[in-house]
Amino acid sequence: MYTAGDIIEFEISGTLFHGEIVGIAEDNKLEVSRLKKTQKQEGRIWEFVDDDKWSAINSSYVKKHIKIGDSAPRSDHVKAWKEFGFVPGGDGITFCRIEDEDNTTLPMFHGDESDSESDEEEPSTNPKMHGYADDGFVVPDDEGSEFEFADPDELDEEGAKFVRETHQAVRDYNKWEPQDKQSTAIKKFIDAMDEKAAIQTDNHRFENGKESISTSNPPLKKRKR
Repeated sequence: MYTAGDIIEFEISGTLFHGEIVGIAEDNKLEVSRLKKTQKQEGRIWEFVDDDKWSAINSSYVKKHIKIGDSAPRSDHVKAWKEFGFVPGGDGITFCRIEDEDNTTLPMFHGDESDSESDEEEPSTNPKMHGYADDGFVVPDDEGSEFEFADPDELDEEGAKFVRETHQAVRDYNKWEPQDKQSTAIKKFIDAMDEKAAIQTDNHRFENGKESISTSNPPLKKRKR
């Protein structure tokens, strides 16, 4: 019934709270990041609480539940929060009450505002396009080239620097040990996506007679000539 990304209104000891579900605990309690009023802009700004102040609540406290999910477009999030009386800022953290919108400065959203534009694109009938449109931007799985690590020695100085920094960042990520629930959830999601991509990469390389490659361990040293 409840999933990460859903928005809820819940009541504890006569006080109403609003928040986003970030996970379901093993005891089926809802892990919620709730909104809290701040002193910013004369008290008109609301923000999610700090990472170490998450709430684990019983579902019986929930008064209203809007199902969203992690992959919903921004327009769905905006609509859902407005049903609770809030206007979300573009940073995903900052909010204000609808009645304060005209007198409040919220962070801008820097993504694509036109959700309707992407909705108008017809998904491909090719199952290997995974629902993407045949617009030339996304290619089918069987047409893409095998994954290979970028070789900084074959790039200009700026490109080589970017590749080396990116490879180092991936290595550093592998050593990262999250210290709070939000970071743990993020790492769990990334690791799951990485595992899926690694399997697809290995399968594609195998079909073309190439050996397996570890996408999560990019080389840091120069290649031998």
